[in-house]
Amino acid sequence: MYDFSAPFTLLLGDLPTLVRMQLTKLLHAEPDLRVVGSAAGPDELVAQARRLRPGLVIAAENQLLGLERLARQQPVPVLLYSSAAPLAGMLREAARWGVFDYIRPLLSHEHPGFNQYRNELLRKIRSVRLPVVAPTVARTPTLPMPPSRVVVLGGSTGGTTAVESLLRSWRPSPNTTIIVAVHLPAHFTNSFVERLRKVSGLPVVAGWPGTTLEAGTIIVAPGGQNTVIRPVTRGAWLTWQTDVALEASPTPDEPSIDLLMRSAVRAFGRATTGVILTGLGTDGTLGAQSIWQAGGVVVAQDEASAAVFSMPKSVIQAGYATTVLPLAAMPEYLSRVVLPGRPAWVGPVTASPKFVAR
Repeated sequence: MYDFSAPFTLLLGDLPTLVRMQLTKLLHAEPDLRVVGSAAGPDELVAQARRLRPGLVIAAENQLLGLERLARQQPVPVLLYSSAAPLAGMLREAARWGVFDYIRPLLSHEHPGFNQYRNELLRKIRSVRLPVVAPTVARTPTLPMPPSRVVVLGGSTGGTTAVESLLRSWRPSPNTTIIVAVHLPAHFTNSFVERLRKVSGLPVVAGWPGTTLEAGTIIVAPGGQNTVIRPVTRGAWLTWQTDVALEASPTPDEPSIDLLMRSAVRAFGRATTGVILTGLGTDGTLGAQSIWQAGGVVVAQDEASAAVFSMPKSVIQAGYATTVLPLAAMPEYLSRVVLPGRPAWVGPVTASPKFVAR
């Protein structure tokens, strides 16, 4: 039974004006629900949430980065207003920011499915305020196991297919975290994560800011932004997590492979392996230099198996490739090199017999 004398309060995020007006009208028709404000951007969203302390926020799908700030500074349940059904992986990732479900675009009163839409919307909103009656079970908190090695897979044109092919055959040691950085627009991130989940036996997640590096996992750097690794202290433990880069990238490509590899070297030193796959441009060359100078391993894809040879060629010609291999030979090589206790430097540069510098 709802206590109508104390309405459940909602804060609306940066929704289209018409949607905000229609939602407010629909919700105010319910005696137990009340829209107490709206916010035009991330700063205002956090400020309004602190001031009004709503029971629920309804936010647009383009506000995910703002929700990360909201979760840190004023945690509140979030219902995502989405133009289409989000991928399951996206909802799992967004759950860390308080997102528990989504709603579809609002239907007009004349639409034959309006009543069903309205009932579903109200059910989702009211589910937040319903008390959960369940026995409390004491659980011992656990910390994720941090990796002792990191492998950065970098690519551009043809890179998604190359990464899929590599991860389909490679079973890395359980002490390793793999971070994938392929130049893609932001809206392709979640679909790429889902593709990799289908070919790899390891857990695959999108590396939104605050994602903890766990041994035995694959992290995909989101498109449209530059990702780096930063140390985080949790109690007596030092671990690492992904974050948005503050420094400028040497190239305009996003995510920047150079910045990611440099941050990996700062975190793991010679226990860093870089793999430069097919792609246009020179991104990855300066990152490979950092790995090479730290005594780590740099693998470059050969010309014969690369869709576009520019990125690997730049690394090879700069002298930072430990080895040059066809894509099909990489899983076996990496399985030998990326092992606990294995020395990071395995010898002079070797090349596929088909490689000819141009």
